[in-house]
Amino acid sequence: MSIYLIALLFALLGAAIFTIIGLISGTDETAIMVPITLLVILLGAPPEGVFAFFMAGVLAKHLTHAVPTALLGIPGDTTAVPLIDHANTLRRLGMPHVALRKMISGGVIGAFIALPTAVLLGQFLGQFADFLNLHQASFLHLPQF
Repeated sequence: MSIYLIALLFALLGAAIFTIIGLISGTDETAIMVPITLLVILLGAPPEGVFAFFMAGVLAKHLTHAVPTALLGIPGDTTAVPLIDHANTLRRLGMPHVALRKMISGGVIGAFIALPTAVLLGQFLGQFADFLNLHQASFLHLPQF
């Protein structure tokens, strides 16, 4: 099976799982995303699949946590707390849909910035992998592989 197809399947799985989790108020990224991503790693997913799963999960969670924030005034997660005041103001004015559209639009714009930045930063840091691996092995007195 192609690595692109595997990454796409893991991305769809991550998006589906974290869309449902994102609608639950109070779910935190660290407490939810890391254990489930670790489970994907332990199941033997390739690195591309893990990356696709995690990024799709981040995007889905951050887009769906805007729903309880805008409509109910309950923060979906810790990053939604600064948006509560604006969401409450728009709810009092009878326009929670405006707050929801603005939050989701900001999340989509952030996704278009974050994903290429993460890939480019990973490519840049990948150049130093051998140096860091050798330095770590000599520092910790571990055998070099």
